[in-house]
Amino acid sequence: MSFNIASKLARKVIGPGSLPPSRHEFKHNLTALAVSVAKEGCVDETLSALAAAAECELIDQVLENGADAVTKYSGVAEELLVSIRNDLQIISLDESNHSALAWRTLNWLCTVDADACRAAKQIVLEESKLTLAFQHRFSHYSKTHPDLLGRMMTAWTTIHNNQKATGFDAEVDECSDRCSNEGNVNDLLGQPLISLLVRNILQAMQSV
Repeated sequence: MSFNIASKLARKVIGPGSLPPSRHEFKHNLTALAVSVAKEGCVDETLSALAAAAECELIDQVLENGADAVTKYSGVAEELLVSIRNDLQIISLDESNHSALAWRTLNWLCTVDADACRAAKQIVLEESKLTLAFQHRFSHYSKTHPDLLGRMMTAWTTIHNNQKATGFDAEVDECSDRCSNEGNVNDLLGQPLISLLVRNILQAMQSV
């Protein structure tokens, strides 16, 4: 679907090249698996879902108010923008499903190997590292779309503070009922698609 979007914008067919060989060799190393799931799933997939949702909102703003001369969507036909927006929404929801699967997988790993669980937090899921990962992906929004950036940061914080899936912190259980409530999440984030992503991921984190 991403190549479909690129092809529409470039007005030519764009497709993937050959994939590199997989280098994952977990064998019976649950620590390596937990760290990889935390990094590539819990962090990267969640941030990718938020990125696609943010682009949906930016396109909606253009469709409603028009694009100014400096936006990347200026000069793009409305019909094409709607098509891209719809594709991005599907991508965003799909990425949130990948994120949810990663959190469930990490939750399982934490029930069978405490050392692997601890390593995932220390190497990937420490607060400072999570903040840095978010800033690395989205700092460019700070000047042009600070309100959107704030909502995305709230979503990201809500998800990783609800680390019931990793079984680390006592305060997580206090957050789980509050954060999983649909009304509270909507009030907290104030953006329908991002709210849906958060609900999807939080509910999956608590389903195992």
